[in-house]
Amino acid sequence: MSIAFAPAWRTAAAALAIAVSSASCGSAAGEKASPEVVRLWPGQAPGTASWTGPEQEVDAELPNLGKVHIVTNVTTPTLTVFRPAAKANGTAMIVIPGGAFRALPWDLDGTETASWLTRRGVTAFVLKYRVRPAPASAPPDKSFDDFVRRTEPARAIAVADAEQAIRLVRSRAAHFGIAPYKIGMIGFSAGAMTTVSVALASDPAVRPNFAVSLYGAKLSDAVPARGAPPMFIAAAQDDPELSAEKSIAIFQAWDRASVPAELHIYEKGGHGFAFRIHHKTADRWPGHFEAWLAARGYLPTVQRGAGSR
Repeated sequence: MSIAFAPAWRTAAAALAIAVSSASCGSAAGEKASPEVVRLWPGQAPGTASWTGPEQEVDAELPNLGKVHIVTNVTTPTLTVFRPAAKANGTAMIVIPGGAFRALPWDLDGTETASWLTRRGVTAFVLKYRVRPAPASAPPDKSFDDFVRRTEPARAIAVADAEQAIRLVRSRAAHFGIAPYKIGMIGFSAGAMTTVSVALASDPAVRPNFAVSLYGAKLSDAVPARGAPPMFIAAAQDDPELSAEKSIAIFQAWDRASVPAELHIYEKGGHGFAFRIHHKTADRWPGHFEAWLAARGYLPTVQRGAGSR
C-alpha cells in the first residue's frame, strides 16, 4: 500500500472521506468461515487511550492495484487467525499490512497473503494494528523525510503492536498448533518498515524467527543484533513511491552484520504489487519467496516447476 505522499494513497484517503461505514472488518469477502480473532492486549492498548470512534472501512479503486478493502481508525488491535485447510506444517507468519500508518489495505496485503500462506500449510495471523486517518486539513507529505518525521509516533504504536503479536503467538504456540521457533513476520510498505524495526529489536523475545520486507525501508541506525532473523527482501526498480534503494539498504545492513538475507529487485512491478498478478516481472516474487522458505526449512521442499500462486 502506498505511502502518504503518493497519488494512490490520496485516492484512498478521498474514498474514505466519502464512503465510510462503521462495520467491523473481521474477515474478508470470500472466506467460507469466520476466522478466529484475538485481541492483542489484555486491556486498553497502551498509549492510545484518547483514540475514539468506531472502525471505518471502505472499498476503494486504487490506480494500478484495483479494488482494495481499506480499514482505518483502528483503536483495538487484533490478530485474525487463518489456519490451513489441510495439515499445518508448524510454521506461522504474522502478516502486517501497509497503508502509510493511516489505514490498512485489509485484503490486498492481509487476507490475500494469508490465503497464499495457508495453501502451503502455514498458519497466518493478520495484524490489525492501530491506525488513524489523516485530518482533512493535513497537507500531503512532500518528501520521504516528511513522511518519516510525520509518522514517528504512529510507527512506534505499530511496532508495539507487532512486538506484542510476537509475544502472544509464541506464548500460545501449542493452542495454535505451531512451533514457537518457526514464527515469521511479513510486512508490506509501512508494514515492512514495521517488520524491519521489529527484526532489529535488541530483545530476542519480540523478534520473529525470520522476516520478509516487501517494498519497505530501514528507518533507524540500529544494526541487526546477534541472532537477528534472516530476511527476505523484494521491491521493484520502477517503484514510484518508495525507491528500491531503500530495500537495498536493508540488505546491506544485514550483510554487514553477517546475518543471512536474500534480495530481489524486479525491473517492473511498481508499488503495492503484493500477491496479485500484474503481468510484470515482479509477479515472479512469490515463487522466489516460496523457494527461500523451503530452503530455510519453513516449507517442504519446493518441486521444480511448481506454481508460485
